[in-house]
Amino acid sequence: MSKSVHFPQYGGVNTEQQLVQDLVDEQIKLFGMDVFYIPRQLLVDKALNDIVLSRFKQYYMIEMMLINVEGFGGAGAVAMSKFGLALTDEMTLAVSKRRWQSFVSTKIQLKVPTRPNEGDLIYVPMTKNTYEIKFVEREVPFYQLGKNYIYSLSCELMQHANTEFDTGIDELDNLDQESYGFWITLAQGGTGSYIEGEQVSQTYTPNNVSAPVSITATVADWRPLERKVKLIYLNGVGDIQSGVALVGEDSGASWTPDTFSTLDIDVKNNKNNQNKYFEDAADNIIDFSEGNPFGEFGNMGDEF
Repeated sequence: MSKSVHFPQYGGVNTEQQLVQDLVDEQIKLFGMDVFYIPRQLLVDKALNDIVLSRFKQYYMIEMMLINVEGFGGAGAVAMSKFGLALTDEMTLAVSKRRWQSFVSTKIQLKVPTRPNEGDLIYVPMTKNTYEIKFVEREVPFYQLGKNYIYSLSCELMQHANTEFDTGIDELDNLDQESYGFWITLAQGGTGSYIEGEQVSQTYTPNNVSAPVSITATVADWRPLERKVKLIYLNGVGDIQSGVALVGEDSGASWTPDTFSTLDIDVKNNKNNQNKYFEDAADNIIDFSEGNPFGEFGNMGDEF
Protein backbone atom coordinates (compact mmCIF):
# COMPACT_ATOMS: atom_id res chain seq x y z
CA MET A 1 0.00 0.00 0.00
CA SER A 2 1.41 3.37 -0.95
CA LYS A 3 1.54 6.43 1.26
CA SER A 4 -1.65 8.41 1.71
CA VAL A 5 -2.06 11.11 -0.90
CA HIS A 6 -3.86 13.34 1.62
CA PHE A 7 -0.61 14.11 3.52
CA PRO A 8 2.69 15.59 2.24
CA GLN A 9 5.12 13.04 0.88
CA TYR A 10 7.96 14.08 3.21
CA GLY A 11 6.00 15.15 6.28
CA GLY A 12 5.52 18.90 5.83
CA VAL A 13 4.41 21.72 3.62
CA ASN A 14 6.35 24.85 2.73
CA THR A 15 4.53 27.12 5.21
CA GLU A 16 5.22 24.72 8.09
CA GLN A 17 8.86 24.43 7.10
CA GLN A 18 9.20 28.23 6.98
CA LEU A 19 7.66 28.47 10.45
CA VAL A 20 10.16 25.99 11.89
CA GLN A 21 13.03 27.84 10.18
CA ASP A 22 11.82 31.13 11.68
CA LEU A 23 11.71 29.57 15.16
CA VAL A 24 15.20 28.11 14.74
CA ASP A 25 16.61 31.46 13.58
CA GLU A 26 14.96 33.26 16.49
CA GLN A 27 16.34 30.79 19.05
CA ILE A 28 19.88 31.12 17.72
CA LYS A 29 19.63 34.92 17.78
CA LEU A 30 18.32 34.89 21.37
CA PHE A 31 20.55 32.25 22.94
CA GLY A 32 23.53 32.19 20.61
CA MET A 33 26.62 34.39 20.31
CA ASP A 34 28.43 36.32 17.61
CA VAL A 35 31.50 34.52 16.28
CA PHE A 36 33.94 35.14 13.44
CA TYR A 37 33.92 32.69 10.56
CA ILE A 38 37.38 32.77 8.95
CA PRO A 39 37.79 30.91 5.62
CA ARG A 40 41.10 29.23 4.89
CA GLN A 41 43.20 30.00 1.82
CA LEU A 42 45.73 27.33 0.95
CA LEU A 43 49.11 28.13 -0.54
CA VAL A 44 50.13 25.03 -2.50
CA ASP A 45 53.61 24.18 -3.70
CA LYS A 46 53.05 23.74 -7.44
CA ALA A 47 56.07 21.49 -7.81
CA LEU A 48 55.22 18.98 -5.07
CA ASN A 49 51.47 19.72 -4.84
CA ASP A 50 51.94 20.11 -1.10
CA ILE A 51 50.30 22.66 1.20
CA VAL A 52 53.05 24.92 2.53
CA LEU A 53 51.06 27.74 4.13
CA SER A 54 47.53 28.48 5.31
CA ARG A 55 46.44 32.09 5.02
CA PHE A 56 43.43 33.76 6.60
CA LYS A 57 42.57 37.13 5.05
CA GLN A 58 38.77 37.38 5.40
CA TYR A 59 36.26 37.15 8.21
CA TYR A 60 32.50 37.17 8.60
CA MET A 61 30.61 37.72 11.83
CA ILE A 62 27.54 35.52 12.22
CA GLU A 63 25.51 34.26 15.14
CA MET A 64 25.90 30.63 16.22
CA MET A 65 24.60 28.70 19.20
CA LEU A 66 26.72 26.49 21.43
CA ILE A 67 25.06 23.09 21.59
CA ASN A 68 27.16 21.50 24.34
CA VAL A 69 25.96 24.01 26.95
CA GLU A 70 27.79 22.34 29.88
CA GLY A 71 31.14 23.43 28.54
CA PHE A 72 33.70 22.38 26.02
CA GLY A 73 33.97 18.71 25.16
CA GLY A 74 37.07 16.62 24.55
CA ALA A 75 39.65 15.55 27.08
CA GLY A 76 40.79 19.10 27.86
CA ALA A 77 44.42 19.45 28.88
CA VAL A 78 44.78 15.94 30.28
CA ALA A 79 45.27 14.15 26.99
CA MET A 80 48.84 12.90 26.75
CA SER A 81 50.64 12.72 23.44
CA LYS A 82 54.22 11.96 22.47
CA PHE A 83 54.86 15.72 22.69
CA GLY A 84 53.40 16.13 26.18
CA LEU A 85 50.05 17.58 27.20
CA ALA A 86 47.64 18.16 24.32
CA LEU A 87 44.83 20.70 24.48
CA THR A 88 41.86 18.98 22.86
CA ASP A 89 38.96 21.28 23.74
CA GLU A 90 36.03 20.61 21.46
CA MET A 91 32.69 22.28 20.91
CA THR A 92 29.64 21.89 18.73
CA LEU A 93 28.00 24.94 17.19
CA ALA A 94 24.71 25.31 15.35
CA VAL A 95 24.27 27.89 12.59
CA SER A 96 21.05 28.61 10.73
CA LYS A 97 21.07 27.14 7.26
CA ARG A 98 19.00 30.02 5.87
CA ARG A 99 21.19 32.67 7.53
CA TRP A 100 24.33 31.02 6.19
CA GLN A 101 23.09 30.77 2.62
CA SER A 102 21.75 34.33 2.54
CA PHE A 103 24.52 36.12 4.46
CA VAL A 104 27.85 34.28 4.08
CA SER A 105 27.77 32.00 1.05
CA THR A 106 26.82 34.90 -1.24
CA LYS A 107 29.93 36.88 -0.24
CA ILE A 108 32.67 34.29 -0.38
CA GLN A 109 33.88 31.55 -2.68
CA LEU A 110 34.38 28.26 -0.84
CA LYS A 111 35.29 24.82 -2.10
CA VAL A 112 31.82 23.71 -1.00
CA PRO A 113 29.86 26.92 -1.59
CA THR A 114 26.56 26.02 0.10
CA ARG A 115 27.79 25.30 3.63
CA PRO A 116 30.66 25.90 6.10
CA ASN A 117 33.81 24.05 5.09
CA GLU A 118 35.96 21.70 7.09
CA GLY A 119 39.33 23.28 7.84
CA ASP A 120 37.98 26.81 8.18
CA LEU A 121 38.17 28.58 11.55
CA ILE A 122 35.72 29.84 14.13
CA TYR A 123 37.00 32.57 16.44
CA VAL A 124 35.02 32.91 19.68
CA PRO A 125 35.49 36.39 21.22
CA MET A 126 33.99 35.20 24.52
CA THR A 127 36.88 32.81 25.21
CA LYS A 128 39.37 34.41 22.76
CA ASN A 129 40.09 30.99 21.29
CA THR A 130 40.21 29.80 17.71
CA TYR A 131 38.61 26.51 16.69
CA GLU A 132 39.00 24.54 13.50
CA ILE A 133 35.95 22.97 11.90
CA LYS A 134 36.50 19.23 11.76
CA PHE A 135 33.11 18.07 10.49
CA VAL A 136 29.90 19.66 9.27
CA GLU A 137 26.76 17.64 9.98
CA ARG A 138 24.00 18.58 7.54
CA GLU A 139 21.20 16.23 8.56
CA VAL A 140 20.51 17.03 12.22
CA PRO A 141 17.66 17.03 13.17
CA PHE A 142 16.98 14.44 10.52
CA TYR A 143 14.55 16.02 8.03
CA GLN A 144 12.11 17.45 10.52
CA LEU A 145 8.92 18.09 8.53
CA GLY A 146 10.91 17.04 5.48
CA LYS A 147 13.66 19.68 5.69
CA ASN A 148 16.94 20.47 7.47
CA TYR A 149 17.31 23.84 9.20
CA ILE A 150 20.80 24.03 10.72
CA TYR A 151 24.40 23.06 10.14
CA SER A 152 26.02 21.40 13.14
CA LEU A 153 29.75 22.22 13.30
CA SER A 154 32.07 19.92 15.24
CA CYS A 155 35.08 22.06 16.13
CA GLU A 156 38.39 21.46 17.87
CA LEU A 157 40.91 23.88 19.33
CA MET A 158 43.18 24.98 16.52
CA GLN A 159 46.81 23.89 16.43
CA HIS A 160 48.86 26.65 14.80
CA ALA A 161 51.28 25.45 12.14
CA ASN A 162 52.42 27.51 9.16
CA THR A 163 49.54 29.96 9.45
CA GLU A 164 49.30 33.63 8.57
CA PHE A 165 46.52 36.01 9.64
CA ASP A 166 45.96 39.22 7.68
CA THR A 167 42.29 40.09 8.09
CA GLY A 168 42.78 43.74 9.04
CA ILE A 169 41.22 43.16 12.47
CA ASP A 170 43.77 43.38 15.28
CA GLU A 171 41.83 40.94 17.43
CA LEU A 172 42.31 38.28 14.78
CA ASP A 173 45.70 39.25 13.38
CA ASN A 174 47.30 39.01 16.83
CA LEU A 175 46.79 35.27 16.71
CA ASP A 176 49.96 33.20 16.53
CA GLN A 177 51.81 33.16 13.24
CA GLU A 178 54.33 30.38 12.87
CA SER A 179 55.27 30.64 9.24
CA TYR A 180 58.97 31.31 8.68
CA GLY A 181 59.51 33.81 5.92
CA PHE A 182 61.49 36.88 4.97
CA TRP A 183 60.83 39.81 2.68
CA ILE A 184 63.05 40.80 -0.22
CA THR A 185 63.02 44.29 -1.71
CA LEU A 186 63.65 43.97 -5.43
CA ALA A 187 65.63 46.29 -7.64
CA GLN A 188 63.95 48.19 -10.44
CA GLY A 189 63.96 46.83 -13.95
CA GLY A 190 62.48 43.39 -13.36
CA THR A 191 59.91 41.71 -15.59
CA GLY A 192 56.76 39.69 -14.95
CA SER A 193 54.77 38.96 -11.81
CA TYR A 194 55.41 36.13 -9.40
CA ILE A 195 52.62 33.68 -8.59
CA GLU A 196 51.92 32.84 -4.96
CA GLY A 197 52.85 29.22 -4.35
CA GLU A 198 55.32 28.87 -7.20
CA GLN A 199 58.98 28.04 -6.76
CA VAL A 200 61.64 30.59 -7.57
CA SER A 201 65.28 29.82 -8.15
CA GLN A 202 68.58 31.64 -8.26
CA THR A 203 71.76 30.21 -9.77
CA TYR A 204 75.22 31.69 -9.29
CA THR A 205 78.86 30.68 -8.79
CA PRO A 206 80.29 31.57 -5.36
CA ASN A 207 83.80 32.88 -4.91
CA ASN A 208 86.55 30.25 -4.90
CA VAL A 209 84.05 27.63 -6.14
CA SER A 210 84.11 26.28 -9.67
CA ALA A 211 80.65 24.72 -9.85
CA PRO A 212 77.47 26.87 -9.76
CA VAL A 213 74.95 26.46 -6.96
CA SER A 214 71.18 26.75 -7.16
CA ILE A 215 68.88 28.17 -4.47
CA THR A 216 65.13 27.53 -4.47
CA ALA A 217 62.30 28.98 -2.38
CA THR A 218 58.51 29.27 -2.41
CA VAL A 219 56.66 32.54 -2.98
CA ALA A 220 54.35 33.28 -0.04
CA ASP A 221 53.36 36.83 -0.98
CA TRP A 222 53.96 39.19 -3.90
CA ARG A 223 53.49 42.96 -3.78
CA PRO A 224 54.37 44.39 -7.20
CA LEU A 225 53.65 48.03 -6.33
CA GLU A 226 56.17 47.87 -3.48
CA ARG A 227 58.54 45.58 -5.41
CA LYS A 228 58.56 43.12 -2.51
CA VAL A 229 58.31 39.34 -2.43
CA LYS A 230 58.06 37.11 0.63
CA LEU A 231 59.87 33.77 0.45
CA ILE A 232 59.48 30.67 2.60
CA TYR A 233 61.18 27.27 2.61
CA LEU A 234 64.59 28.37 1.38
CA ASN A 235 66.56 25.36 0.11
CA GLY A 236 69.97 25.00 -1.42
CA VAL A 237 73.68 24.99 -0.73
CA GLY A 238 74.24 28.73 -0.52
CA ASP A 239 72.23 31.86 0.26
CA ILE A 240 70.12 34.28 -1.74
CA GLN A 241 72.42 36.81 -3.41
CA SER A 242 71.73 40.42 -4.36
CA GLY A 243 72.45 41.28 -7.98
CA VAL A 244 71.46 37.82 -9.28
CA ALA A 245 68.09 37.27 -10.98
CA LEU A 246 65.40 35.45 -9.01
CA VAL A 247 63.36 33.54 -11.62
CA GLY A 248 59.85 32.13 -11.16
CA GLU A 249 59.45 28.62 -12.53
CA ASP A 250 55.79 29.01 -13.56
CA SER A 251 55.43 32.75 -14.18
CA GLY A 252 58.84 33.31 -15.76
CA ALA A 253 59.14 36.52 -13.75
CA SER A 254 62.70 37.72 -13.28
CA TRP A 255 63.67 40.25 -10.63
CA THR A 256 66.96 41.04 -8.93
CA PRO A 257 67.08 41.17 -5.11
CA ASP A 258 68.18 44.50 -3.73
CA THR A 259 68.02 44.41 0.08
CA PHE A 260 66.87 41.73 2.51
CA SER A 261 67.80 39.86 5.66
CA THR A 262 67.48 36.12 6.26
CA LEU A 263 67.86 36.72 9.99
CA ASP A 264 65.18 39.33 10.58
CA ILE A 265 62.40 36.90 9.72
CA ASP A 266 58.73 37.79 9.44
CA VAL A 267 57.19 36.26 12.54
CA LYS A 268 55.06 39.15 13.75
CA ASN A 269 53.86 37.81 17.07
CA ASN A 270 56.94 35.93 18.25
CA LYS A 271 58.30 38.23 20.93
CA ASN A 272 61.17 35.83 21.66
CA ASN A 273 62.57 36.08 18.14
CA GLN A 274 66.20 37.17 18.71
CA ASN A 275 67.99 35.84 15.65
CA LYS A 276 69.14 39.27 14.54
CA TYR A 277 70.18 40.34 18.04
CA PHE A 278 72.40 37.32 18.68
CA GLU A 279 74.01 37.50 15.25
CA ASP A 280 74.88 41.17 15.67
CA ALA A 281 76.22 40.52 19.19
CA ALA A 282 78.34 37.63 17.93
CA ASP A 283 79.83 39.81 15.18
CA ASN A 284 81.13 42.15 17.88
CA ILE A 285 82.79 39.30 19.80
CA ILE A 286 84.18 36.94 17.18
CA ASP A 287 86.51 38.15 14.45
CA PHE A 288 85.22 36.42 11.32
CA SER A 289 87.93 37.98 9.19
CA GLU A 290 90.45 35.46 10.53
CA GLY A 291 91.09 32.43 8.35
CA ASN A 292 89.78 29.04 9.47
CA PRO A 293 92.34 26.20 9.19
CA PHE A 294 89.50 23.68 8.95
CA GLY A 295 88.22 25.01 5.65
CA GLU A 296 85.40 27.46 6.41
CA PHE A 297 85.71 31.03 5.30
CA GLY A 298 83.95 34.27 6.16
CA ASN A 299 80.82 34.76 8.21
CA MET A 300 78.60 31.94 6.99
CA GLY A 301 75.64 33.03 9.11
CA ASP A 302 75.60 36.73 8.43
CA GLU A 303 72.91 38.63 6.58
CA PHE A 304 73.16 40.22 3.18
